[in-house]
Amino acid sequence: MLALAAILLVLAVGFGVRSTFILSLAGYTCAFALFALSINLMLGGLGEVPLGQCIFFGVGAYGTAMLTIEAGLPFVAAVPVAMAASAVLAVGIGWLTLRLTGAYFSIVSWGLAGVMMVAAMNLEVTGGPLGLFGFPSLAVGPVDLTDPQSYFFFTAAVLLVVLAFLARVRSSRFGHAIESIRQSRHLAQSVGINVFRERLKMLVLSAPVAALAGALCLPYTQIVTPEVFSVVLTVDALLAVLIGGTGLLFGPVIGTAIFTILPQFLKLDPNVKVLVFSLAIILVMMLAPGGLHQIGRSMLARLKRGEGGR
Repeated sequence: MLALAAILLVLAVGFGVRSTFILSLAGYTCAFALFALSINLMLGGLGEVPLGQCIFFGVGAYGTAMLTIEAGLPFVAAVPVAMAASAVLAVGIGWLTLRLTGAYFSIVSWGLAGVMMVAAMNLEVTGGPLGLFGFPSLAVGPVDLTDPQSYFFFTAAVLLVVLAFLARVRSSRFGHAIESIRQSRHLAQSVGINVFRERLKMLVLSAPVAALAGALCLPYTQIVTPEVFSVVLTVDALLAVLIGGTGLLFGPVIGTAIFTILPQFLKLDPNVKVLVFSLAIILVMMLAPGGLHQIGRSMLARLKRGEGGR
């Protein structure tokens, strides 16, 4: 039922919205929602704050850009290669960081993101501070991703497929193991779960999702710069996750839509945007730590109680 509603919403936006700017922004929102989902895999799944998740986003963006510009690969072939590279990188990063937990994990991952940003600014292959632009082709077969409507439909379709896949993962044996680790690492280990291995698998799962997000943002931005490795990017997605709620799979998607589309209609200055959403996060964390998901469930529960009392 929820999937059908999502498909109908995509069709309504794709065929009902005439503004090319809104369609492009909606496509970017779907792409960035993938990044928020990758963060939620770590935050909602393991209870860790992955400040360095922007590393994999950047690898997806830069990897796809370099493969299309330098190697001449088509976009549809470059994206899977960049995703695979992010997964391999995640194995190495996870081996170094996942033995740490809490603030230690977050700080180390933050430091690694800083290293990647400095490298991107100083390497010739990444274009230095100016980054990479002038992509030869951003298309998937006959689908031209520079066309706003095509871009929106494609990114929305990818988002729905990823959501369906993550729903299956959540209900799998691996998903149950991750949930037990999130609840209590020591208890999970006592019943035979290899905590480090499962945590590493979750990081490796989240990395290609973040890389896919980075690649799919290219048709909207038309450029990739070292700022993709900035922790600010991770914080933006983290705020979207917290607003939408970590308990519901669609929560990060809802939060991303609010975080990216609403400021455009309100015409908020970037500094004002940070202030407004910071205050919103404080209120959400105080009143409903589960985000909009928790607020929605509370409202439904009250409605049911009201109907039951009649």
